[in-house]
Amino acid sequence: MIFRLLFASSLLIAASLQAEDITWQLQYDAKTLPDGTWSSVGTPKAKLEADGLRIEDDGTGFGHYRAAWKADEDEEIIVEAEVKVLSTTGAVKGKTTSSLWPWRDGAPVVVQVSDGRHQEGLALFPNQATNFTDRFIPQDTTNRFHTYRFVIRGTDMQMFVDGERKVVGQGAFWKPAESKEPFILFGSTAKTATGNAIWKSVKLGTRKATAPLPKPELKVTVSEPWIIPERKGVPETRPYLYDMGKGLLLMSVAQGPDAFYEPYGLYKSTDAAKTWVPIVGIDQKPETPLPCLRRPDGGITAMSRWTWSQPDGAVWGKTWRLNADATTFTMEDNRLKLPAQYANEQKSDQTICERHIWNDADGGMTMVVWTRKNTKRPDGRNQTERWSHLMRSTDGGKTWNHFSVVGPGGEPAVCRLSETEQVAVIRGDRNSCMKQMFSHDAGKTWTPAVEMEEGRVLPDLVMMSNGVLACSYGRPASCLMFSLDKGKTWTSHHVISDRVRFNYTSIREISPGRLLYIHDAPKMTCVYVDVEVLGR
Repeated sequence: MIFRLLFASSLLIAASLQAEDITWQLQYDAKTLPDGTWSSVGTPKAKLEADGLRIEDDGTGFGHYRAAWKADEDEEIIVEAEVKVLSTTGAVKGKTTSSLWPWRDGAPVVVQVSDGRHQEGLALFPNQATNFTDRFIPQDTTNRFHTYRFVIRGTDMQMFVDGERKVVGQGAFWKPAESKEPFILFGSTAKTATGNAIWKSVKLGTRKATAPLPKPELKVTVSEPWIIPERKGVPETRPYLYDMGKGLLLMSVAQGPDAFYEPYGLYKSTDAAKTWVPIVGIDQKPETPLPCLRRPDGGITAMSRWTWSQPDGAVWGKTWRLNADATTFTMEDNRLKLPAQYANEQKSDQTICERHIWNDADGGMTMVVWTRKNTKRPDGRNQTERWSHLMRSTDGGKTWNHFSVVGPGGEPAVCRLSETEQVAVIRGDRNSCMKQMFSHDAGKTWTPAVEMEEGRVLPDLVMMSNGVLACSYGRPASCLMFSLDKGKTWTSHHVISDRVRFNYTSIREISPGRLLYIHDAPKMTCVYVDVEVLGR
């Protein structure tokens, strides 16, 4: 959900959490080492200091403290931890959070809870607090002690920092429990990452539900998955789906090491994604198209993902023209014209054509792109600026002119809600939160970017025929969420898979109420997702 409650409401919620109706089953105050209530797992390197209990994971072995408690499925669960993070590293040497997936790798500073039915946790890094799946709170966790709380009601898990609700948490307490024994743990569960933190207090309590859970507005049914077989010697990840109508699906897939000018392939399916075949001649090429569009004349126009800087400063891409059933094609150069502040200037700068493209009423086309450009910070250090844009062509894709700046960040998804209304979700900056913005004038101008509680990579947007707005996104899981008010709130969250790879995702509505969802973890995998609006 992107719109926060009013400050007064936040104060009421915080006051409610302090209410005396909470029964604290477990309370650790860091005045002594954890007593017999807590069992040590692994080898916690713990020592008492003036500020609390320091637990250090130096990479020679992890350790944490775990305790059992009694759960009642009719009660809310309150977990609170007061902690100061000193440092962490990621699962890959030299990296921090981007290379760590808590369900797979553990986390070096973590508090985790299970009620015997589901389990989740809060992983803390110097620049953010996150749950294990897709909710992120950008903040400095090292500047002082902060009090982190989560309130669990059913499968919802609200997240608070210092009394202020930061995450609404619908569906965030989702993962099936590994055992029927309710537990809480704190410390380190990391296999290879390291961390150092001081814990001042940890406690768990329960109380009678303060309000009933809202009734679900959607019925979401996910089919059994099926795998797209990988060809020998052609590693394929990061799917981008296109519904050409007339029973034809196209999919662009990456076939390289996640680098500039890596090859892509274009696949097609005529049996609702049950089988896919590569299009000969548009396979394993840097010039392979990404966005594909059925034109009014029945043909298909597609643009290369990559673009190439020219000696005169121009930026060129490739325009592909396919016949109606994607059996024949031609390719020609096109030109992209951007304002100087976004245009390529160095070899490492890049203008990237993203997946969303549509026909305009005047016969032209609008395409979503994003730019990566090296710039200097005020202190002289280099930084990469990412911006998302709309570009228009009125000559069949030969020339693309800048139309508007959508917002900061890369990997944008843009969806048209009406002739004038559009919504965008963007990967955002390195803090992992996606960003959202709206246009009320057909994409000419955009509202300021607002951080979402969800993250992280490559969102995709589809306005379904039943009025539901769907958004897929990934890392460290492959997720899907829905909105019934055109993106103002997101009130239905689902994890399609918690397996790990790139976790790039793509969705298209292939029949009324049915989404095709493809992700790449651990292999290219398809599911159908049927979405029914309840009460209609």
